[in-house]
Amino acid sequence: MCLPLFAAILPNATSAVTLAVALALIAAAAFAGGSSVALASLGHRPMQVLLSFTGGVLLGVGMLHLLPHAWMQLGRDLDTTMAWALGGFFLMFLLERAFHAHAHHTPDDGCCDHDHEDDPEHGHDHHRPVHRQVGNRWAWCGAFAGLTLHSLADGAALAASVRSDAAHGVGLFAGLATFLAILLHKPLDAGIIATLMIESRASPRLRTIVNAAYAAVVPLGAAAFLASLPFAGGRQDVVLGIAMAVAAGAFICIAAADLLPEVQFHSHDRVLLTTALALGLALAWGITVVEKSSHAHAMHAPVAPESR
Repeated sequence: MCLPLFAAILPNATSAVTLAVALALIAAAAFAGGSSVALASLGHRPMQVLLSFTGGVLLGVGMLHLLPHAWMQLGRDLDTTMAWALGGFFLMFLLERAFHAHAHHTPDDGCCDHDHEDDPEHGHDHHRPVHRQVGNRWAWCGAFAGLTLHSLADGAALAASVRSDAAHGVGLFAGLATFLAILLHKPLDAGIIATLMIESRASPRLRTIVNAAYAAVVPLGAAAFLASLPFAGGRQDVVLGIAMAVAAGAFICIAAADLLPEVQFHSHDRVLLTTALALGLALAWGITVVEKSSHAHAMHAPVAPESR
């Protein structure tokens, strides 16, 4: 990890270690997801519950954590904050459309252990086409390109979140909400790429190389973002605010336009999936409360004479 770079740019050593550990865990989770192809092995119902829960976390983090922090970094300018968030939402939408980056499915989608409802009112269709091209040897490249760009943005969002939280007195919990949202999502994305590569008959060696490369993208995005901050000069707060607002829009887009419609499309397990969504939202809210409490404690704590 680029710990010296993080220590040189982040407000204190604690935040540098926090970011380094967070990035290591995200990279490990992504590699594990691609290696085990967790997306294919979870099964239909567990996958839908995980998608609903992750959608709730992403939506909650985007609206309860990233947007308020972006608003503060941008001088409490609501119009500017929302404009950048809308830009992030639209850019992620275009990315999804251009690369079909997400295709959350499981092999047993067509043989679920529940009654099929073909009522058009419910929009329930187990044979809805997924966004992939089976049989094309390089069909996985589009998903890899789209998810790589997405992961670079995730790395920048995490670095911006840790730096912003640390500057406001949050200690070990700096960037926790953003970290959790990314950590939950990366194994699914890596599993998508691995599944598409298997169906494209890619060699095990190539799958391992691509999986390792994808696992390193979020840390690369974080390092690149922090390395570029010194060039912003006195406008670092503005750059951080923009990064967090764009990330908020992207998180909301992924949740509202990708994950939650995938869950809503199924008319079974409504109570279970709605509960998973509510738990995801509650977790995002709880983490935000913890971060605010940590911030408030730091504001009232005595300042050490040698603090940076």
